[in-house]
Amino acid sequence: MQDDNKIRNIREYVEGMRRKLHLVDSVAMPKPGDKKSAAVLVPLIHHDGALEVLYTRRSDRLASHRGQVAFPGGRFDHRDENLLAAALRETHEEIGIPPEHIRVLGTFPGRRTNATDIAVTPFVGLIEGDPILTPDPKEVAEIFHVPLAALSDPRYRGSFRWKRPGQTRASEFPAILYGGQVIWGLTFSLTLTFLNHILDRPTRRRSSQPRLINSK
Repeated sequence: MQDDNKIRNIREYVEGMRRKLHLVDSVAMPKPGDKKSAAVLVPLIHHDGALEVLYTRRSDRLASHRGQVAFPGGRFDHRDENLLAAALRETHEEIGIPPEHIRVLGTFPGRRTNATDIAVTPFVGLIEGDPILTPDPKEVAEIFHVPLAALSDPRYRGSFRWKRPGQTRASEFPAILYGGQVIWGLTFSLTLTFLNHILDRPTRRRSSQPRLINSK
């Protein structure tokens, strides 16, 4: 698997990826007073000849989505010039990467959250230089990264069983299972949309023999 992760020419690959993504300027500004807009960054890291996607695991002390895997990001704020600025600000606050170390490549279609109806807009950025990752302990329990090749590999597809608050039975959700981490829900959906934009073939939501992980 390690050799499969290698990309012969990272610069050409990243440029090809940039051409497949949408222009940042195509993202509309939230309307005045809009409190239902958010933005996230899909951070890419060049590591040992391969591209890897950086994720965070949310702190168990947060009020919502505690312990879940996420991309760095958050709500649009009146301080932000636009949604991209919100994604870069939140990334700096959550994991310590300043905007000047991020080469923004583009965007792709986001989606609304099921529970809170928040419109989440994703941006893709290549981490340049060697910034020190500094998680904010109030928000982030862990930072980890997954090779781009592994994210589209059916061997790492499975299911996650989770019971919604107030429900008596757990529901099953498609997931990426890698290195002890479970990527599911909104983050799984955004990851698949990203992969389908940059790869020449669509990715399947599940493997033919999915593994099952239960929530604790």
